[in-house]
Amino acid sequence: MTGFLSAAAERLRASVARILNGDGSDGSGAAIAWRSGGVFVTSAHVVRSSNVNVMTPDGRQIRGEVVARDVHRDIAIVRAPAAKMPPVQTANPDVLRPGSLVFAIGHPFGVVEAVSAGVLQAVGWLPEGLELGRQRLRWVQADVRLAPGNSGGPLADSEGRVIGVSAMILAGLALAVPATDVEAMLVGV
Repeated sequence: MTGFLSAAAERLRASVARILNGDGSDGSGAAIAWRSGGVFVTSAHVVRSSNVNVMTPDGRQIRGEVVARDVHRDIAIVRAPAAKMPPVQTANPDVLRPGSLVFAIGHPFGVVEAVSAGVLQAVGWLPEGLELGRQRLRWVQADVRLAPGNSGGPLADSEGRVIGVSAMILAGLALAVPATDVEAMLVGV
């Protein structure tokens, strides 16, 4: 990884937590400190109970509460004010060009704060035949490698600004919910 990308990843890691279901069920993923005051964003499929445990980068385990969940869009909002993590900077993915360098941070297969890099393919609707569900949704699409544990973590531009929330792999393509869509969900939270 080039020096500038590793520096951007290091800065972003301070705002990425590991999240565990508080009901004792299996499953974990990543959560992004989106706003100050302990407002985190993660994937809805990662949190299946109203209480979760947020594991901070410095090893603290903080109790959090799921305050909003959109299963269709696969986004959940968690409050954990005691986490005291710096919020991320976001960017509009629509201004990036295909081929732009992007990277993801998460905890794939339990490897904490792992980074994978690739290039942006597109921002928009999936090609015909690859739609998920009945409603067409916009996605940030990249050739970044994601695995279980990356869900809910950031997909960032080369400067470390979050452009999306990693959700899944479909036909070998990483899909992330655009940061602009996440911001719209946070209105009123």
